[in-house]
This record gives sequence, C-alpha cells and structure tokens, in this order.
Amino acid sequence: MPLPEHPRPNFERSVWQNLNGIWNFMPDSANVGLKENWQTAPESFTDEILVPFSWASSASGMRMPGIDYGWYSRKFSLKDPEKWQGKDIFLNFCASDFHTTVWINGQKVGDHKGGYTPFDFNISNYLREGENELVVRVEDEELDNRPSGKQYYGNAKGIWQTVYLEARTETHIEALYFTPDIDAEEVGVKVVLNRELTQNTEFFLTGSGINFQADLPAGSKEAAFTIPIDNMKLWDLDHPFLYEVKVTLMNGTQIDEVASYFGMRKISAIKIPGQDFTYVALNNKPVYLRLTLDQSYHPEGFYTFPSDAFMKEEIQRAKDLGLNGIRIHIKAEMPRKLYWADKLGLLVQEDIPNFWGEPDSTAKANWQQVASEEIARDYNSPSIFSWVLFNETWGLFSKNEDGDRVYTPETQDWVRSWYHKAKAFDPTRLVEDNSPCNWDHVITDINTWHRYSPARHWAGFLDRICENTYPGSGFNFIGDNVQGNQPMFNSECGAVWGYSGSTGDIDITWEYHIMMNEFRKRPKIAGFLFTEFHDVINEWNGYYRFDRSKKEFGLDKLCPGMSMKDFHTDLYVVPGKDFYQIYKGGGSVEIPLGIGAVSSDIPEQLKIRYKFYGWDALGEKREIVSGEVEASARPFEFVELEPVKIDLPDLALTGIFATELLDNNGNVLQHNFVPFKVEGEKPGHVILLTKAANEFSDALWSVKYMARQNDAKVWGMGSGFFEYIFELPGDLSAEEIASIELRAELASRYPQEKYLEEGEGERIGMEIVSEKGTIPGYGKNSYPQTDQKMHGSLVKIVANEQKIAEVELSDDPADHRGILSWMNQEPGWEWGSDDHSKPWLLDEAGSYGYVVVAKFDEPLKEQVLNSGQVVIQFHVDEQTQNRGGLSVYGADSGQYPMDVSLIIRKKEQY
Repeated sequence: MPLPEHPRPNFERSVWQNLNGIWNFMPDSANVGLKENWQTAPESFTDEILVPFSWASSASGMRMPGIDYGWYSRKFSLKDPEKWQGKDIFLNFCASDFHTTVWINGQKVGDHKGGYTPFDFNISNYLREGENELVVRVEDEELDNRPSGKQYYGNAKGIWQTVYLEARTETHIEALYFTPDIDAEEVGVKVVLNRELTQNTEFFLTGSGINFQADLPAGSKEAAFTIPIDNMKLWDLDHPFLYEVKVTLMNGTQIDEVASYFGMRKISAIKIPGQDFTYVALNNKPVYLRLTLDQSYHPEGFYTFPSDAFMKEEIQRAKDLGLNGIRIHIKAEMPRKLYWADKLGLLVQEDIPNFWGEPDSTAKANWQQVASEEIARDYNSPSIFSWVLFNETWGLFSKNEDGDRVYTPETQDWVRSWYHKAKAFDPTRLVEDNSPCNWDHVITDINTWHRYSPARHWAGFLDRICENTYPGSGFNFIGDNVQGNQPMFNSECGAVWGYSGSTGDIDITWEYHIMMNEFRKRPKIAGFLFTEFHDVINEWNGYYRFDRSKKEFGLDKLCPGMSMKDFHTDLYVVPGKDFYQIYKGGGSVEIPLGIGAVSSDIPEQLKIRYKFYGWDALGEKREIVSGEVEASARPFEFVELEPVKIDLPDLALTGIFATELLDNNGNVLQHNFVPFKVEGEKPGHVILLTKAANEFSDALWSVKYMARQNDAKVWGMGSGFFEYIFELPGDLSAEEIASIELRAELASRYPQEKYLEEGEGERIGMEIVSEKGTIPGYGKNSYPQTDQKMHGSLVKIVANEQKIAEVELSDDPADHRGILSWMNQEPGWEWGSDDHSKPWLLDEAGSYGYVVVAKFDEPLKEQVLNSGQVVIQFHVDEQTQNRGGLSVYGADSGQYPMDVSLIIRKKEQY
C-alpha cells in the first residue's frame, strides 16, 4: 500500500481505513461510460492502477496522459467492524482532479468538482455487510477555466491523493482553526460542527500541557474559545515545537474526537531599527528570506510523492542547503509534506493554483473554490507564512478590442477583494495578490518581483529596485496603486531564463555566487527566492536533479570548507569586485572587502582570514600569500572594509582570493572567494612546449568534433583521436635531460543532443531521446551540470606510436571550477541599454577537465630527443553509451591556464 500514513495529520480520527493500493481501472477515451452504464459492470474494468497515483503518471502503472475520462473500481470490507458500529461511514478523497462521481454497490452517492482539495461522502446508507463495491468516475478535461497550475509538466489526472474511509458520529467536528497569539500567550480555537447540537455538550482540548474544558450549549454549530498557554513554547526554525492536541466532544459519552496540532508563532512585517525598510518577521524577529521555488513534482508520481519518507527528505533537503523556506508553486501541497515543514522547521509560501484562460465567471468560481478550501485546509500549519493568490498575472488577462492582453481595472478589483477576503479569514499570515513579472501589484503584504538575468546585470538591476522602492512609489504597482512600506524581496530569481532561448542545464553556482554577492550588498532587499529547488522536465536549473540526486558544485575544491550554506549565512563577506577580473602579473592589486549583515546578532572582534592561491600553466597549485585582518559589521547594513593589497607573481594563474569570517573564538562563520585570472609568464624552471587545444594536426571522430569557446576548447564525440605534433628545440641532448612528460586538461565528452544529427548517436550505440527535457544538454546554451551520474571515458595516450598512458576520465564536468570557461563567455546587451539586439548566449560555460600526466620512459625519451619531434595522440576507442568522447581544454578554457604541454626537465633543475 503506497502512502499508508494518515493523509491529514492535523485532522485525524482514530477509526479510519486506507483504501490506497491496486484498484481496477478502465480508460474511457470516447466518454461512453455513462451512456453504457459502466458503473453497473465494474467487472469489465480489466486494467489495474495503483491509487493514489494519477493515471497519467508512470507510478500508477497506467501512464495514459491523453485520457480525459477514467473509471476506477475496487471491493472493500470494513476492518474490525465492531469499531465502526453505531457510526456513519465517510468516504474521503484528499484530492481528485477534476469532476469525480462515486457509486457504492451500484447506487450513485454523489459527485464533486475541484482538483486540489479534499471532499467526502457519507456512504452509510449504501453499504451492506461484508464486501462492498466502490466505483469512481473522474473526468479531467483540460479546460482554460479550471485551476491547473503547471500540470503541463505532468498532469495530476484523476485520483492523486489518498482515499480513505472514516468513522464519524452523527454530530461531528467539521473543522478546527487554531489562531496563535504569542504576544498574549494564548491561542484562539474555533470549532465548526456539521450540524447544530441537539443537547448541551462539553468541549475538551488536551495535550502538550493544555487541559481546557468548556460548554457548548444545545443549538450551537460553532464556537470560539481563547485558551491561555502556560510556559509557552514558540515554533521557530531552530526549535519547531508543535502542540499536539486532541479535541473531544462529550455529552455523557464521547461524541467525536479529532487529533490535530498547532504552533505558537507570529508572522508579521516589522521595520528594521534605524533603517527605512521592513522585513518579514517570525515571532517579532526579522527574518532574511532564503527561499527556493518548489515545483513540487516527482518524475514518476507527478503531483504525488512516493512515500512519507520522501516528503520528509524534501524538507530536509531544503534545510541542508541552508535555506529557510520554500514556495510551493501554484499547487495545493500534499498535507503530509506541509506536516514535515511544520515538524522540521521550514517556512512555506503556498500558491493558489491558477487557471490559464480569461477571468470569466466560471474561471473565477473554480478558482474561488480552491482558494477558499486550500486556505481552510492548511490554516493550522505554522510553517505557512504567506498565501500567494496569483502568479505572474496568469489567468488575470483579458483581451481588449484590439486583441491585446489587458489586466483590467475590474479584474484588479476582484483580486483586491480576494486579498481582503484572505486577510479576513486568515489574519495570521501575509497575503500577496500576485507574484509579478509585469510590475503589476494591486495590493500586497510583500512587495515582490521576478527577475531572471545574466550575472552581469544584477548590480544595475538591484540598484534600480532599491532606488524605486519607498512608500508612495508607483513602481511595481499597476493603475493608481502605490507601495506602502512592505518588505520587498525577489520572489523568483536566477539566470535560467536570462539567456536567449533559456539555458536548459548549466552550472548554477557561478551565476548564483555573483547574484548572492549582489543581494547581500543591499540588505534593504529582504530576501530572495531562487528558481529552483529541483530540476523539472525542461527546467534544468535546480539545486537538485529531478530525481533528487545531488548536483556537484565544486565550491570546496576551490575554497576548502565551503558549501552552498555559505551563500545563506546571516553575516556574509563579499570579497572582490566581480568575477571577470584579469590582472597583469608582477604588480599589486587591491581586493575590496565588505560584510553584509541581515541580523542584529553580531559577534564582537570579527576577523577575516584570507588566502591567495592559484593554479599555474602546469596545473599545479601555488600558495601565494595569506593573512588576517580585523573586521566589523553593522545590523542590516553592508559595511565596506579596507581592501587587502596583494602582490601578484609574474606567473600565469587561475587565481582565488578566499576568505573565512571568524568570531572571537575562532569559529568560522562563513567562507567565500572571488576567482580571477593573472596574465604572466609560464613556469621558468622547466622547458615548456605547448599547443593550443585547437592546434591539432589531425583528428577523426565517429560522431563529430568541434572547436568551442573561441577555439579555446575542442572536443570529439564517440570514438576517435586528436593528434598534436611538437617540434623539440635543437640544442637538447639526452645526457642533460632528466625527464619528459605530457600534461593536458582533459575530460570525457557527454553526447549533447543539440549537436547530433539524426542517426549520429545511434551509430555508436547511444540511446538518444529526442523529446526536450528527458536528457540534459538539449538547450541552446546548456552544458550539463556536474552531478552524481557520471559519464566517463577511457583515453589512451600515444607518443610516437608508443602508448605512454591509459587514463580513466571519470566525467565530463561543469561547475564552479570551470572558471576560465565562464570568464571567456561573450557578454550580450549591457544593463541599462535600450539596444538588446546582441543576445546573451553561453558556450559550454563552466565546463572543465582533469589534469592528466603521462611520463615518457627512458627509451622513449631518447628516441624523441634523437628524432626531435613528438607526435601525441589522444585515443578513445569505441565505448558504451554512458562512456566515450574527449574534451581538450586550452589555456583560456576550463580550470587551469594550461595548453596541451610537453614538459622537459633538465637534470640540473632537480
């Protein structure tokens, strides 16, 4: 049985029965089932489906995305029937999309429209002793007036959350709402019954140190109480305490009992002391929002996750990155995932799913239903800090007489009314009218915007935002609406859509690193929300892959001890000016330093420990200088410190200036670094002969070969070779030469589909899937990010027809280590320019290789010295589909400032 746990941990009765598992199924593509009375012949449903997975998903066992009508059936008997005696039996659907009709033992029970929120039927009068037959028909046509969010990534057609039976008394609790007030140290409790009480009844709330009792008079259908909380324990991100309680109704005997929970926490917006801006606050303390966009999809289950453990791991994955929140994107989330956010301590923005057509009366009614029910269902979840009613004005545009899309004043008024309705129903949270990319807020508690830009645009863009954000400004608002002093933050950001044709799959860390630096220089901006948590279909820009395997970022290889968490600390050192600096060797440079603080908790006697090191033209690491300087920070400010002056060696280097922020106990609070390039001499202690990557004398590859990055890199796909010829100086003698070796920066070559013509991959046995999004490397600008899935290659290195090495290249990586591959990217249009004719494109950004060393033995050394020539060949023989190809990096690409190099050492140099 998949998902055997109770699906609603904040509204749970003790007597219930999970109906998940194998059901019978019949697709109804011609929509003839009702006409032919299929409900009377469930034995004809010959297929099997795994409930609660959508019939469009592979997890269901069906994988029928094109079917709009489906019929389910299963038999069931009540387990432990004595527990159910004297009670009504309810059939509960946690979510089924869209129009669901139910029959029990051939009799129609009822139907429901709506795709995201729970509904139920009292089936008591339709049951018989022993075995019963349940038949369900679901219609899910893809209509523009129905909320569907991003289901085009994988439709949640049909049943997609748990189905279960539940025993209830004739009078029972229909809803519970807990409204915490931490300032008064009390919680408001509202109980709603399904009907008026016929006699006086006692109400009990017990658990977690609470023991409250009150009377409910006959005739009551709902009641509200204020309950003091002694020794109050707050729900916060570090200690997410949950009050686990039971609500019981008694009138001599127990009528009903529901288990639930709540958290004592407060969500607000507060002004930062001494500043003119505000932050979102948790428990009256400002919180710098470090969020990510969570499409909340699973590759096999789409909207449905495979297990409770997976949902718990999702929340932990976000926390492991150092994030403090997620935005559930245009989906009403599965309640158990919200439970784990509540339990583990992670903030949640929850969107209302949008429709895609115009805002006509039907579309509005459908949206209003899911909005009302979603907010009510998740009211008690302390992790949710805001509701996002609409996204990017989707569903809010109407066509005018000229055929243009217009966000009309009438629709703005409707959105405004729903902002007020949401606030009236749920005063404990912030509400956002629209998460905009069109500068069109109407009324909102958070002044948000979306931005996808190349890294070089962030500084200018964020300055524009800060300059235009103040009370009374009409910036980012539509019509006559203006800003108040709301917290502002970038509610979608990144680079994936900032490049021409989007990026598909690239190293996210280079651009992320620059973006974080720029955000942290401007603490007026109250946070960021990165797109996105995990890859999904054709969006390959997540922290994690779609299957939640890890991406490799390479940060700790460039700056030991650094991880993604270092981008998300309260105190943040920004070293350097930008990531595209090229310095002349032999001189001195000043490296700027600054500290951005988004907290008032600042240790005394801060220090910054720095190191300057790099890799030379031999691929060897050079430690240049290190030191320590005193530092200071101020709450919610960016403080510029004295720059650090360093003397550069006259040496070609890929340089790193790395910092560690230390408190007075020597604890490291944050790591950071800035990369740069030093133009200087090649190492002088050896005889160094070099060939640029594109200076090969011959090449032959089974698929193809190309030069990229302005000829700084070459690659061949499949099997084949590159050949390089070196002419030795004429004054060398065998007696004076100690050794000869070859060095090169090499990687395997992933067979990116965008370079393949039809049939090219198949010729060497590769499985090529042509549908966009199924494999990485499809997009115009893409180069697959390093991850846990390796693509290796076995390379045979031959010198003068003698094999001198056989090297296993474990992968074809692309991450932050590809410094030179990032630095040589051609910039597109400049920020602030009206001329956008020069597009932003990427050419294998972030790609790099491994330093390969092949030494000549004595006979070969003598032979090449006598001949005066070395012919080097890099061979890749035919390999499997997950292996093969070769990339050769030159001095202006990859990680190391090295060409294909022949290194000759004289005996006197040892």
